[in-house]
Amino acid sequence: MSMIPQKRLPEIVCQTPVKTDTKNLLVSTVRIGGGYYDTVIFDESDDKRHGGFSLGGYVINHSSKKAGNRDAAMNDHREALYVARTEQPFPPRGGHDASCAYVSGMTTRCTCAVDGGAR
Repeated sequence: MSMIPQKRLPEIVCQTPVKTDTKNLLVSTVRIGGGYYDTVIFDESDDKRHGGFSLGGYVINHSSKKAGNRDAAMNDHREALYVARTEQPFPPRGGHDASCAYVSGMTTRCTCAVDGGAR
């Protein structure tokens, strides 16, 4: 009898909610098939108002950061959690002023607002 390899579902390593008056996010780190780890920031709000917005190098609901071992993944999780707690998500390029350094590709941080991106 031959064994057919089956794909394993991702194993949840750590999930941490971040809820404020303006954000309802979830920082999630999962182990993918034993080979690597992914950290993602999800928008948990009913209207998904921050889906596609940028936050700390992540695109909410769309991008992840990969790590090759658990220690590196936990560092990624802590860093993502820190930015989720301390920064405001900023919209994709269409929501920025023409003078914004993000639009020009000079930075991943919005510079539309006087205070450096707290929109």
